[in-house]
Amino acid sequence: MNDFPKNKSKKINNLKLPPQSDDAERSVLGGLMLVGEAWDKVADLLSEEDFYRNDHSLIFKAIRALSEENKPCDVITVGEWLDLHQLLEDAGGEDYLIEIASNVPGAANIKAYAEIVREKSVLRQLIQIGNQLTEKAFNPEGKNSDDLLEEAEKDVFGIREQTLKTKSGFQDIKTLLRQVIVNIEEMSTSDGAMTGIPTGFTDFDKKTNGLQKSDLIIVAGRPAMGKTSFAVNIAEKVAIKEGKSVAIFSMEMSSVQLAMRMMASLSRINSSRLKSGQLHDEEWPRIVQVNHLLSNSKIFIDDTPALSPMEVRARCRRLQRQHGLDLVVIDYLQLMQVKGSENRVNEISEISRSLKGLAKELDIPVIALSQLNRSLEQRPNKRPVMSDLRECVTGDTKVVLSDGSRIPIEDLVGTKPKLFALNQKDKIIVAQSDKVWKVGQKKVYKLHLASGRSIKATAEHRFKVDLSWKKVKDIQIGNRLALANHIPEPNKNGKSHAKLLNNNELKQHANNDIFWDKVV
Repeated sequence: MNDFPKNKSKKINNLKLPPQSDDAERSVLGGLMLVGEAWDKVADLLSEEDFYRNDHSLIFKAIRALSEENKPCDVITVGEWLDLHQLLEDAGGEDYLIEIASNVPGAANIKAYAEIVREKSVLRQLIQIGNQLTEKAFNPEGKNSDDLLEEAEKDVFGIREQTLKTKSGFQDIKTLLRQVIVNIEEMSTSDGAMTGIPTGFTDFDKKTNGLQKSDLIIVAGRPAMGKTSFAVNIAEKVAIKEGKSVAIFSMEMSSVQLAMRMMASLSRINSSRLKSGQLHDEEWPRIVQVNHLLSNSKIFIDDTPALSPMEVRARCRRLQRQHGLDLVVIDYLQLMQVKGSENRVNEISEISRSLKGLAKELDIPVIALSQLNRSLEQRPNKRPVMSDLRECVTGDTKVVLSDGSRIPIEDLVGTKPKLFALNQKDKIIVAQSDKVWKVGQKKVYKLHLASGRSIKATAEHRFKVDLSWKKVKDIQIGNRLALANHIPEPNKNGKSHAKLLNNNELKQHANNDIFWDKVV
């Protein structure tokens, strides 16, 4: 969501009055101060930013604060709250609060008034995005048109997501049961037809009744176990035999390689012979036939690497508008990225939540492939379990807990300790960790730093490197690692190392929560 200036009238348009309804805003605020129960009707519909006038925004802020503390909201309590926070004058004073409460038509229609306020707010946000886009188009600052279009689409979809949230909520079970009965009746007369999209895998379809709308399906396995082949076979079946539209995000394999794999799969010709072009005469007709099948199918492949969930959602929405969309396949989940994430486990969780949101929003099944960690290889039966989906870190790494103690991760298995972590502003904070899991043995790398320190970590462990987070296997000599400057002891390590090495770069960061040390 965009940050909008308080004085919206000057920023949005100097010539035209932006969309707004002073009467609706006053009616909402007056109704909230007259009837305390009215808050529940608008709490998830409006925020302070939705009000055009700054004084109205401040009054709503006071009402929200009082309501969240289960305190009464009337002219007196709202006025006291504003006065306590030195905002009463900016909000129009006590006389204005009395005027609003006195002239309100009532609280019976407060939700309708709130919807008007929200509608005008969305229109202003769209105007703001348009103005920003115009300015960026005149001054792109090194960005190309595709970058600007992606940013604009992201901003617009951000507004759309907020709007959808305000329109969702509880549904009466009686209403839902009507649809359930309709579905049951349709199935009873369908001669056993599937409710979902058939995959071509009989046993799978029997258990699931096909790929169901709004479902996120995770296909997990160790590398080279056939995950991509399985997903591609499903995509072929859905697109060719069912006539559906399928989107494939191939972040590991190029689009040409994936098309070659499809050609080999459907023609039943060894892929190595296809790549070399060493085909028999009788095989060429099969190639022509498969080429015809694939060319007339609605399969769309995007091989852009390291896409974010937002980018995937934007491209899926665009494809659905242009060609329709019935199934999304993502190969594979761990190759997606979330900007600014500090914890890979949390990052994967965020990606999964976003993909589930995509499935629900577009009302289609989404298949995401996922790599399992190596813990299953330590079991006699090699059978994977749900915890194998989680990312892992090295077990002998010492973690600084919030009480200052340094404990090896292996001693924290099964717990959810509070520890120090780095936030998005490069500040050391106390954070609640996820549950620590034991995932077996891994190859450990040792990083040597210019300060004389060394760090041991697995290949998949991530460090703050320059302006991003990188896995150990991707770190190179000369990269700068962010190190804690004063946890848990006082702020002196950065200074001592800077003085010892006479390193101006370290001196610059000595008073920060972190300082930078080079890999040597």
